[in-house]
Amino acid sequence: MTFGESNIHFMDQTKTPKKKRHEMKPMWQIVPIGGYHPPPAPTREAATKGIIKFWKLFRNREGKQDLPERNKEQLQQISQPMLSKIVPKIDWQPGAEALDRILKDKLEQHHQHSFVQFFIGPPYGGHVDILRMWAAMRRASIIEPPTTEQILNKDESWLEKIAHYNQPWVLPNLESSYLRHSEGLHLIRRFLELAFSGHFGFGVIGCESWAWSFLQKVWTGPTSDLLALQAFDSEQISLIFREMFNLSTIDPYSFRESVTGKEIISTIPETNEEISSTSPFLEKLASHTRGILGISWYYWKMSLYAESDEARDSDSDSVSDNQSSSQNTIWVRDILEETAIPSASTYETAFILHYLLLHGHLSIDLLLRLLPLSQGVITATLLKLETAGIVELVDNAWRVSALGYPSARHFLKSNGYLLDQF
Repeated sequence: MTFGESNIHFMDQTKTPKKKRHEMKPMWQIVPIGGYHPPPAPTREAATKGIIKFWKLFRNREGKQDLPERNKEQLQQISQPMLSKIVPKIDWQPGAEALDRILKDKLEQHHQHSFVQFFIGPPYGGHVDILRMWAAMRRASIIEPPTTEQILNKDESWLEKIAHYNQPWVLPNLESSYLRHSEGLHLIRRFLELAFSGHFGFGVIGCESWAWSFLQKVWTGPTSDLLALQAFDSEQISLIFREMFNLSTIDPYSFRESVTGKEIISTIPETNEEISSTSPFLEKLASHTRGILGISWYYWKMSLYAESDEARDSDSDSVSDNQSSSQNTIWVRDILEETAIPSASTYETAFILHYLLLHGHLSIDLLLRLLPLSQGVITATLLKLETAGIVELVDNAWRVSALGYPSARHFLKSNGYLLDQF
């Protein structure tokens, strides 16, 4: 039986890890932007494979053994339907509920008055989804961003439409409401002036962190309080992954590092060890993705493998009775370092990556209007970055991919570019 054909069960939702939930900090925290902090670098990461193998000799407790490691050739990709069950899309509703707890009093106090709240988030940090869900909870009007033509033509009919709202409003993606261009800032400046003068009443503005870093340079007016969804540490990430898996009701599985055989997360009911909060892999994952849940989710999804039929057959004779069956194992392969900026990258690469992050996504036509580069150079650079997994084309617009974001951010930092605060 191959992994893609098997059914998956998850443990009872009432079962919790050894650490009690009341001892843990809240899973979803909305904090002032000054209180936002990415997870620290891992403290228990092996420097060499030799050290990892040495550790394996002393890891087993109470007779429980790790499974033998699996190399890349012994693993196979999980079928997409099964992968969607193992790692379903992130439910951002808890983030919307956490935001509502913060905004509830403000909403009640300022319903008839002017008040503007900013909600800032990094790429793949869920700020747009959270704000759209919050708007549905509070029956607030959603303001869609202006079109490219409206931005470049300074068309204030977009502002006139907003002024007719008689209820709280939400603009989830301010990053899509401007262009870094001589003609691309008038509309957003005018919008912020009117919003803070009370012209639109109570509203919440969401903005991606890179766009906000730039807009602070061109908007000198008030900004009110800045809120953000706190970064997720390794323990929080492990619990979210476990809960995702627990959405189904089939056989329990364990997630194990392919290099060491070490268990990372288990959904097996008999497992009551505090595995998830101490996994070096998850600490490394949280640090590498800077605690951004959407990026951690994508890395996790792409790291999961099944054992090949050949490896499973050969393993069945060597696995002892007290070891977990490899048929109930999902193997986690470390791909954190596999996406990197191509060597000998030029200033064109930095230009393009920075503009993509400042705007979230851009078409080739807009890149041509915004950058002092030819179409040939832009196209060739994008294709090179796409091959390396750094960027991707979605709905005819280019964006930095989830897997490529950590490398892109590091590359821009090393070249002295304006960074976000996340």
